[in-house]
Amino acid sequence: MTIKLISCIGLDYDLNLIAHFTKHYSKYNINHYHIILNSSIYDFEVEDYYSYFTHLKTSNVGLIDITLEKWYGEFNSINKLSRFNKIIESTLESHILLADVDEFQNHKKINDDYIWGDLIDREPITTGKLVKNINISDIELQFPIKSKTSGWINTIKPCVFPSTERLKTSHHITRNYNGEPLIDIDHYRWTDTRLRKSEDRYTVYSRLNKEGMRFVDGAKFDTNESMNVISKLKASADLI
Repeated sequence: MTIKLISCIGLDYDLNLIAHFTKHYSKYNINHYHIILNSSIYDFEVEDYYSYFTHLKTSNVGLIDITLEKWYGEFNSINKLSRFNKIIESTLESHILLADVDEFQNHKKINDDYIWGDLIDREPITTGKLVKNINISDIELQFPIKSKTSGWINTIKPCVFPSTERLKTSHHITRNYNGEPLIDIDHYRWTDTRLRKSEDRYTVYSRLNKEGMRFVDGAKFDTNESMNVISKLKASADLI
């Protein structure tokens, strides 16, 4: 079993998560990392970001086997899925580990064809405020509270799957979840950039819906999720 980890990291929002992300996934037997770096604000060179990943460990002892892919331009989840599926189609590894930069999967061992996870929100201890900035200290201690604050109906997503699979959405592959055991996924989404990120997504997704951009199954972009987060965070700020 060989594993390629794939992820898409928004440089406009999530730089401070990278050190914690790489530390976490270095615990596992990952053969190759393929990271898409996205910015819609400024052009960049991927060479400037290799230093963020220098302490990654792979199954090739002493070697960092990593591909950084540049995506300069407006982010949307349809284009992200297309990029992910192209990576999966061309991979030499037998399995894919899919993780957003704010998702820390808690594996005991990675030795099953399919591994599914349950997203659990991690929150900071702050008086009347849901988000906080991230520093270099232990991220579990920065966000010690476990919750379901996001209020999602379905919090289950594929974590590891054969590279013969394809993504239908960020949380769905061609095979459906069928009651298999779940691992916990610590979801560090409540950072100080969450409001700006959600506002940007709402603006972009609303426009793309009006322009007629659709998923393969005809679904529109979900603007309700972004609006729910915006409302939640603005209400939280009002309490301070």
